[in-house]
Amino acid sequence: MKRVLFGRRRGATLVDLLVVAGLIPLFSVAFLACAQQRGEGSNRVRCASNLRQIGQAILLYANENRGVYPRTTFVGGEVVRPVWGTGAPATQPFDENGPHPNDVTAALFLLLRTQEITPEVFTCPAANQDRWDFGGGSNTALKWSNWEGADGIKRHLSYSYQNPYPDKAAEKSGFKLNTSLTAEFAVASDMNPGVVNGCNVLTVTTTASTSVMKTANSRNHDGDGQNVLYGDGHVEFQQNPFCGVNRDNIFARRAAASGFTSSEIINSSFDADDSVLLPCDQ
Repeated sequence: MKRVLFGRRRGATLVDLLVVAGLIPLFSVAFLACAQQRGEGSNRVRCASNLRQIGQAILLYANENRGVYPRTTFVGGEVVRPVWGTGAPATQPFDENGPHPNDVTAALFLLLRTQEITPEVFTCPAANQDRWDFGGGSNTALKWSNWEGADGIKRHLSYSYQNPYPDKAAEKSGFKLNTSLTAEFAVASDMNPGVVNGCNVLTVTTTASTSVMKTANSRNHDGDGQNVLYGDGHVEFQQNPFCGVNRDNIFARRAAASGFTSSEIINSSFDADDSVLLPCDQ
């Protein structure tokens, strides 16, 4: 029988080990990037689900209130400056000791008081926030009329709501926050980024580069965009804030010949098609 000779198995050389060692970090980075991408994708889906639930609660509230969306005490005028986070300890949101007039978050808080919706729905899973327990113990939303000031909003509220308090010009132009809204009108979204911490929703334009556009997107999703709830109840993830009616910037008042020389955040809508989602991140 002919003997078959096998060569000696060659062991790994130093060069082989160095190549493998060099590839490991590359594979690790790629793996982590994929994992993060999957994680953010999951967060966007859960965030969109939150906004859909908020939208359903708004419609239920409207059905119980002659079609009108939630709002608390309203004081109109030529210029209406909305506020947020006021009067939280009040047990009756429409009493004198309740939230200040034109409080946007108090309007949104009415959903917690009147609809079967839970606090975790108001926190985006991609944001570093937690659900509010209303002070612990047996406390419920009926013990409160708002999130507790700026700190409470930062810790327990991830979303902005269309300012329901129009000025006279907006009212004359037909602004109404009710069930007659079109499918293109933005009702709520991930938190308005405002003009702090490197963000600026006032100076960005529709032709801005991707890096600049990130400064005008919600910080909930690292500036990549925001989930937006529309008038017909559907939710879309938008990569820039110019996603309202006729490419309206949903985070700022539109500039016009109404005494305002530029877009503003903390203000009411300019007309029936102008979304201004508040509060903004400060």
